[in-house]
Parts: sequence; C-alpha cells; structure tokens
Amino acid sequence: MIKAWTLQKSIFLALVLLLLALSIACHPEPVAPQEARILIIDPAAESVIDTATVTIKTFVERFNLVDKTGQPNSPGEGHIVYYKDVTPPLGQGESALTAEGSYIISTKTSETWDNLQPGEHTFWVQLVNNDNTSLLPPAAVRVYVTVKE
Repeated sequence: MIKAWTLQKSIFLALVLLLLALSIACHPEPVAPQEARILIIDPAAESVIDTATVTIKTFVERFNLVDKTGQPNSPGEGHIVYYKDVTPPLGQGESALTAEGSYIISTKTSETWDNLQPGEHTFWVQLVNNDNTSLLPPAAVRVYVTVKE
C-alpha cells in the first residue's frame, strides 16, 4: 500500500512539473514593444523631378501622430518634422528643429515643398516627441532628389 501511495505522489509530481513546463513554454517572457518607424514612400530615392514642387509622402508605424506640439511628451506619440537640405539633429533630448524655413512640423503623412531651385536636394523626415525632441532611438530617414531646370 505504501508503494502505491509513493507511486501516486511521483506521478502527481511529474504531472505538476509537466504542466509547469508547458505553461512556461506557452507564455514566454513579454516582448518589448517595437520601435517607431517612418519611411519615405514617394519620391523614390534619387528621383529626377520635372517640376519645382516636390511632395514627400511617408508611412509611419508604431507611432501615433497627434497635434500636441509643445505639450508634455507621451510615449508613442508626437509628430513628423520634414526637412529640406539640412541634416536634422538626432541627439536624445536635443531639439529636432533646424533653421527657419528648412523644416515643416506636421501631423500629416505628406507635405509639399514649393519653388525649389534646380539641382540636387536632400529631404529628411523624422518622428519627434511633442516637445520637438528626437525619439530614442531616433526614427529618421532621407531621400535625395534632383530637380530639373
């Protein structure tokens, strides 16, 4: 009778351990949220444009575009800064704004630059916090465009 009881306890313990192992396998550690991302979908890299107007179209992932410029930061929300012919600041806690006229603050996924001079131009887009500081890590991308004469 004692052997039967010991066998039952062993089987019970084995089942508990099996269930615990299955529970851990089915519920792994939580995955950290993926970082915000922005892409330029138009114009294509190294495009040649026949007009003095260029519209930059973007695609944004894992980030909510909100009109809260100057308000306190909230994780996962902010706006886009579009840049023309400047390299944006990307440092943590640093203002992402450049010289007046070289950027547009927007919550839209496309913005247009008019009256461009013929020649090569660099356009950047960057996702930023409500207070216009860069995300950590930064979410920025650029495209080179040539405007024909």
